[in-house]
Amino acid sequence: MLRRNFRARLIIGAALWVSIGLCFSGFVLAAILRSVVVSQFEHDLLDHSEELAGLVQIDSRRTPVLTRPLSDARFAPARSGLYWQVHLQDGATLRSASLQDALFLPAGPSSEDDKSASVDGPTGPMRLIRKLLQPLHLKQPIEVRMGVDERLIDEEMTRIHLPLAASLGIIAIGLIGGAYAQIAYGLHPLARIRQEVIAVRSGQNRQLPDDLPSEVQPLVTELNGMIAANLNMVERARVLAGNFAHALKTPLAVLSAEAKELEERGHSETARLLSEQCSRMALLIDYQTARARASSLTNAGAFSHPADVVRDVISAFSRLNAGRGKAFELDSDATDTVVACDPNDLTEMVGNLIDNAAKWARERVVVSLRDLGDKVEILVEDDGPGIPAEHRQAVFGIGVRLDEKMPGTGLGLAITHDLAALYGGQLRIERSRYDGAAVHLVLNKLAALS
Repeated sequence: MLRRNFRARLIIGAALWVSIGLCFSGFVLAAILRSVVVSQFEHDLLDHSEELAGLVQIDSRRTPVLTRPLSDARFAPARSGLYWQVHLQDGATLRSASLQDALFLPAGPSSEDDKSASVDGPTGPMRLIRKLLQPLHLKQPIEVRMGVDERLIDEEMTRIHLPLAASLGIIAIGLIGGAYAQIAYGLHPLARIRQEVIAVRSGQNRQLPDDLPSEVQPLVTELNGMIAANLNMVERARVLAGNFAHALKTPLAVLSAEAKELEERGHSETARLLSEQCSRMALLIDYQTARARASSLTNAGAFSHPADVVRDVISAFSRLNAGRGKAFELDSDATDTVVACDPNDLTEMVGNLIDNAAKWARERVVVSLRDLGDKVEILVEDDGPGIPAEHRQAVFGIGVRLDEKMPGTGLGLAITHDLAALYGGQLRIERSRYDGAAVHLVLNKLAALS
């Protein structure tokens, strides 16, 4: 499916690229933000270390005490995640209330560069700063240890991850939407080419326009050249077929004359065989000539109004059958429809159908036009004897005549059937409302080609 959908491939490719890029950016930003959060915690721990060193006093029993609690209240609750611990040279220690009685901070490496170290603390993984400080009011240096649980950093990062992910998601939607709009706009000339090709097929235009973007203009030029070449080639083929048919009719006339002369000389069987073969060849020439006039390539840009064609044909047959007691009627609800068919070919098809109906009709021939949505139906009905069901397909054969007494060549329905097929239409025979034959000719509407 994707191999045949250029737009979907571009959009999916853009979406994947944007998604991968933003996911990578998200991981990088999260790592940077975590580094910033850790640095902020380290800065706070250093500040608290300086504050703690200034609050330590040695009482009369040589025991370290604090003159007041630290400014950050999180050092007070047990297992809060923030801890401190002070060591004197003589081994005396002082700890925060958050460590409780049984918890001690590990020694860890010395933080000479003011950077924390990752250690296993009493309550889990933690960041530890260990500094040796010399307060001015004390005669001996003290060791200060400050620790923060990793979970506090993780909790801080959790509050950052949600807006970060939401922001990147909004950016992704915006970028993918922008890529979709850009792709749709960029591919618009291709859609226009398609519409212009449809216009050429439907007969509205003879060639593609030359005001398309320069990137697709070479394609348009080649398509116009191909259209012109096909039209010229088919026109030459039609002329050649006409010339060929004309050239064959003279020898056939000579052979037919020879058949009559043979019959006069008493060679009746040879004359009959020769005459039959000449008639057969003449029939095939007429049939192929009619088909050549309706090449699908030549008529790709043709269109006609079936209501007008049917009116003209009925008018002609009404004059031809004047005084024979046969009425020709038009019943139409599709007067404004347009079919994708050459007017001359449509006239020949409708004329053949009405002519066939007029031969068999007793009193009336009714032609109906019906709008079938994307198709138009031309229904020709008569009140004659009808066509038996077993013969309704056979009558489309070349030269097939159900009654040899009736005038005609047996080509009308065959030619009409082939012309309908060339234009993508259908031809079928059923029983009419008047107990005769009902011939349904269904053709594509001009709008259906789009």
